[in-house]
Amino acid sequence: MINLNKLALDNKKIFLIIFIFLIVIYLDFTFVIKIQLGDLRTQEPKIIKLKKDLDALQSGLAKMQDLKNKQRQTSQKLLSKAKKIISGEQIPGVLQDISSTANKNNVNIVQIKPIKESKALASQTGKFSTLLIALDLFCDYHSLGKFINDLENAPIFMAVENMKITSQPADYLRQKVNLVLRTYVSK
Repeated sequence: MINLNKLALDNKKIFLIIFIFLIVIYLDFTFVIKIQLGDLRTQEPKIIKLKKDLDALQSGLAKMQDLKNKQRQTSQKLLSKAKKIISGEQIPGVLQDISSTANKNNVNIVQIKPIKESKALASQTGKFSTLLIALDLFCDYHSLGKFINDLENAPIFMAVENMKITSQPADYLRQKVNLVLRTYVSK
């Protein structure tokens, strides 16, 4: 038979264990969890601030990426508009381009003469020689201005080196112009 005293003793032990467990839970809620909740409440403003900072950082990064893309597009546009230096085989084509530009701007070319200079320029990409192109023109002032503008805006690097304008007594609206253009030829 079952010993009732032993069973009663076991029930007392079980109640004691449950009572101690309840006290531990109560102490845990009263002290430990309250302290943890207090710490969480003090951390909440910091978390909100960090989230705002993270959003601002992401916004700033997006703006930087947009700016970088715009700069890349701008540099590509500038590279596409960059002046080119011709090679020796392209000289006749350049002279033809000058002639067609003159015809477009109502400028009469009396003589066109390329003159190679002997000095060579050393650069990082290779050596270049200077090519001077002497032009004897007959035109009015406005046509001359348009002609020079078109030459300087051409894709080939060209600049006015020297210019002399002489009036013509026979036709006072048109002048005789001696124009020297400078360009560079790669070797």
